[in-house]
Amino acid sequence: MSEHIINRNFKPLLPVPPDAKEIHGRILELLRSLLGDGTLTPSDPGFQATYLQAMELYQEYQQAVVAHSGYRMECRSGCYICCCHWADDIYSFEAEILTRHLLTLPAAVRKRIISDARRSVRQYREIKKRKAGELTEEDFEGMSEEWDPEEIVLNEFYRLKSRCPLLDEDNRCMVYSLRPLTCRAYINLGNAALCPPEMINENDTVTYILDLDDEANELLDELHFRFERFPGDSALRSLVLKYLTE
Repeated sequence: MSEHIINRNFKPLLPVPPDAKEIHGRILELLRSLLGDGTLTPSDPGFQATYLQAMELYQEYQQAVVAHSGYRMECRSGCYICCCHWADDIYSFEAEILTRHLLTLPAAVRKRIISDARRSVRQYREIKKRKAGELTEEDFEGMSEEWDPEEIVLNEFYRLKSRCPLLDEDNRCMVYSLRPLTCRAYINLGNAALCPPEMINENDTVTYILDLDDEANELLDELHFRFERFPGDSALRSLVLKYLTE
């Protein structure tokens, strides 16, 4: 499902030290256990507990890799700029887990989330439609491997500074402990002042997507397709809207 990008700005990959590799192995064991039990579904507490345990280990893995590299994560609570991205590569089971939590929130909060999600989806579709009309065949042929039409759409959406519908009034994530892997993986390793949309194409922007290895991604993809309810859609905002309204 995902492209498994390791870093967004084509900087050298971060080395994975032995202690992080050990943690990664434990993540693999948990993912295999979820695949091996054909009776579990994302609605089962056991499935959710096992996956969230894997995500807690991912945080340890991330910290070990970053510490070994000599960098320091600059991400802080209440810093929401990265939450203005059109987050894609959400796994189907992640969407179901976090949506089940959203259904426990007050009706007024759910109504606001749905309204904000609808607006975001409309903005994204309008940009995509407009860009499809603006880009010529010659533009496509002239693009480097680093760029494609979808990346252009994503960059323009980011420049809108459209907040994720799952942020509260203080710009804090209402599903932080349940947030998808793609949200966890996006980190700043230098200067948070370089995160705003107007800096997205600057060479000195130190933002990374610290992914798991290919085997883990294959296991996650297998789980995704096993529980996929909305084929072809892996975007956080549109999936939340569908799970809450359909």
